[in-house]
Amino acid sequence: MSVRLSILGSGSAFSGCGFNASSVLDERVMVDVGAPPHVLLPRLGLRIQDIELVLLTHFHMDHIGMLPLLLGALAHADEPPEPGRLAIAGPVGTRELVRRLTVAGFGGSTQRRVEEMVAPRYVVLQDGSDVEIGGSRVRSHAVVHSTCPSLAYSVTRAGLRVGFTGDTTLCAGLRRLAGEVDVLVCECSGEDGPVSGGHLWRDEVAALVREHPQVRFVLNHLSGRVSVPGALIAHDLLTLELTA
Repeated sequence: MSVRLSILGSGSAFSGCGFNASSVLDERVMVDVGAPPHVLLPRLGLRIQDIELVLLTHFHMDHIGMLPLLLGALAHADEPPEPGRLAIAGPVGTRELVRRLTVAGFGGSTQRRVEEMVAPRYVVLQDGSDVEIGGSRVRSHAVVHSTCPSLAYSVTRAGLRVGFTGDTTLCAGLRRLAGEVDVLVCECSGEDGPVSGGHLWRDEVAALVREHPQVRFVLNHLSGRVSVPGALIAHDLLTLELTA
């Protein structure tokens, strides 16, 4: 049985290389919401109503900025999802941040409609969390990025373990994640040298690829079209059929 991985957005925050970070696994799990899913998912033949879990790696706007738009689009859809079907999981503070962003962006009336029509469930994750959410097993690893709480995830579906680094340095949490997955969607923000703010650059990613030859690497959060031997370079709307 295969698992479908789609990269909605492959660019870093300010590069213009692509939409900001967002991936979809098996049409059900969305990791970060930096790209507009209500616009991009239909281009892949997918529906926003089919998303059952949103995982947030951290709270920078290029990773969460389009979540209020997703919630608003669901709340106003001709066929909204069953209330309570959607789970939103992330570091401590996720619920409050999402509510504040929605109210700041679209007002209290939109937030009330989201609560009525979508009624998302919130799950707090932390380093070492290992939980079943919907049809997915999610393991969390704390990684080092900037000053905000940041998590990387391993998501298991149909026996395949797919990792998502979010934004991170070459830290212990990242290495733990790389050691337990079959496929790793890995950030690669820097082309020619180290990047400030807690990111990976090309040579660090190349070293990680060499350390884990059994892992299939898909690089995103790009500032340009890098080349790393042994890794696939993502682009917006890239879709892969993965098998264990």
